[in-house]
Amino acid sequence: MKKSSILAIILGTAVFTGTSFAGNVVPQTSNRTDTWLTIPAIYEKVVAAGYSDIDEIELEKDGYEIKAFNADGERVKLYLDPRNGEVLDVRVKRDKRVSRNWRD
Repeated sequence: MKKSSILAIILGTAVFTGTSFAGNVVPQTSNRTDTWLTIPAIYEKVVAAGYSDIDEIELEKDGYEIKAFNADGERVKLYLDPRNGEVLDVRVKRDKRVSRNWRD
């Protein structure tokens, strides 16, 4: 039997039975970020929560990381839920330079 005949039989069987050569591969039509808010929407949520001078919005593997200033003027790093924009964690960025008064 020729190779082309064997291939035709295999393809015909696949078409007839509804199977494919891809096996159980599910097409990637939906990415996890499809349900995430857009960066402009995240920006609006952060401003509405009272943060200002938003310097950076980064898309991380688990959500958004934002660098901004809080109402007290402190530099903060925010972690937001990517689906609803809820602030999950706030970390105040401390100045790494140590100010010491050596005269005391």
